[in-house]
Amino acid sequence: MQKGVMCLIAICLISISATGSAQDEVVHSREASGGNAVLLEHYTATWCTTCATIDPKVNEFVGNKEDRLYRVALHPNDHDPFGSLVTTDRIISKQIDHQLVFPTFWLDNSVELQGNTGFSTLESSLVTVEAEKDDWIGIQMWWDSGPIDTHQIYIHIADELPMNSTVTIFRLENLKMTSEIANNGIEIHHDVATQSITFDRTGTSTEDASLYGYEWNLSTGNLPNNSDIDTFIFNTSGNVDGFVTIIETNGSIRSVIGISDSDFPRNTEKNTEMSLILLGITLASSTILIRRGNRQ
Repeated sequence: MQKGVMCLIAICLISISATGSAQDEVVHSREASGGNAVLLEHYTATWCTTCATIDPKVNEFVGNKEDRLYRVALHPNDHDPFGSLVTTDRIISKQIDHQLVFPTFWLDNSVELQGNTGFSTLESSLVTVEAEKDDWIGIQMWWDSGPIDTHQIYIHIADELPMNSTVTIFRLENLKMTSEIANNGIEIHHDVATQSITFDRTGTSTEDASLYGYEWNLSTGNLPNNSDIDTFIFNTSGNVDGFVTIIETNGSIRSVIGISDSDFPRNTEKNTEMSLILLGITLASSTILIRRGNRQ
């Protein structure tokens, strides 16, 4: 009996080991298509006390909009640990003629809201911008992530891009505040843009910025296993919570699409948890069986 129990335990241990090995090798694939969503650029700062009140409400507002709205949180490169040239480059591209205050919200480059903005104002502004979206460019986006947080992004644009068009990809992360300096009390800052790249319709990069020194590897090619789909291909690494891609023509937003990691749970982690539960049950059962055997 004891030999049988030990064999069962060994099988469980082998199962856990195999699950762990599979998890190291698995590639998580995600896909999104569309383009008619609205871009919400949220200019916020960790030292901004008004932002401490507004940001949680914006998180709730964005969370209820599903595919209608994608938020990119941009922190200033000034006494803010999450600020970088990503924000600086974006502000310069807007060519605004006034001082930017925090918080400020831009919806599709056409509606600007400042200060203590409520749900009703955000909602009415979103509806207004959606009503004006009578023409947009379709995008397909694939995100494959492999071992040690490597990521490959494929982007297929359905139509030929007009002249003076650019494509920008924002890398988004949910970052935990650990500094006591410039801390407004928010522990987790959501959808922080930690990397961006802008390129023209030929695939030539015009801007490239990041918070942590991330690098993009930009190329053109075809979607794997489908030589008929031309794509722009990007490689990067590190922690990622999502990507947002936009197309602009002469400063006008023509397309917005986002893809999030939270919508795709890692099934291998669930398998590992199940294996651990099975091992626990087996160990408990083996103890009972061994005790019964000793009594006999």
